[in-house]
Amino acid sequence: MLPALEHLLVLQDRDRRIASLKAESARIPQEIAAVQKRVQDESARLDAAKLQLKQIEAEKKKLEVDAESKRAQITKYRVQLNQIKSNTEYQALLKEINNAEQEIVHLEDVELELMDKTEKLQPLLKQEQVQLKEVTAKGETDTAELKRRAQNAEKELVTLRAERESLAAQADAELLARYDRLMRSKGDYAIVSIVHGNCGGCHLTLPPQVVHNAKEGGEAVSCDYCGRILYWPQN
Repeated sequence: MLPALEHLLVLQDRDRRIASLKAESARIPQEIAAVQKRVQDESARLDAAKLQLKQIEAEKKKLEVDAESKRAQITKYRVQLNQIKSNTEYQALLKEINNAEQEIVHLEDVELELMDKTEKLQPLLKQEQVQLKEVTAKGETDTAELKRRAQNAEKELVTLRAERESLAAQADAELLARYDRLMRSKGDYAIVSIVHGNCGGCHLTLPPQVVHNAKEGGEAVSCDYCGRILYWPQN
């Protein structure tokens, strides 16, 4: 293999690692945002459960006030009964008392239903509190790990870019230009090995002469189909 080609293979290894680290660095903010969203969603579920419980308590309080108001009204009606002489008015007032008593029964039934809802909601609320605590703790751990990965990636990128710059400065200028063009157009590999007579990039079968020239290693040979630079793998 041409020494210049071996040199570019090292350069390609650095370029691929740089591309991988850049992609990872770009993903990390999204992963951190996803972690934060999980915590926010769990917090929102807990807040919703608390709000529901608060609304039930407020509704129960209103029912209690309404029931107490009806009882006071009944007490007032009973006082009035002793003062009424007309049977018609007496019967009408008895009916009002009966209606108020029925309304109290209804209010108490609704209150019992709300109490049942509260009893069922309390365990769920505690479960959501535990869940939020666990999700928050895991979120903090995951976020710290993602930030650590981001810092490590940035440090490695600084080292790799310096190595890349040094390798590029020492490379054959014409071959380097050819390599750079291929990396921009292919996005993965500019230099590939020959595998069982096929191009390691596009996987098409290569002409025997191209394989022979690559095996001889006297020149930089390209795939006739994809244009990638070829080399014969060393045993």
